[in-house]
Amino acid sequence: MARLFARRCQAVLWFALCVAQVWVLHTLHLIRCRLRRRAPDAGMTTAEYAVGTVAACGFAALLYKIVTSGAVSSALQGLIRRALGAV
Repeated sequence: MARLFARRCQAVLWFALCVAQVWVLHTLHLIRCRLRRRAPDAGMTTAEYAVGTVAACGFAALLYKIVTSGAVSSALQGLIRRALGAV
């Protein structure tokens, strides 16, 4: 049961990290476009979107590997147990 809960937490964390990374890249793009006084999609190519998506997924995969390591996983499980025990 605890193993299933840990896997679900990891999946949710991985998805949240992907979404956050894409959001950050999009926000930076909007800021850049506003500084250049252009429309948000002016000059943005499909290749740049693809590179941004691949970078976001690579970053999420790296963080997933870190979170699934033994030390970090046990620390997160302990934190969740303490948080649920305090309620």
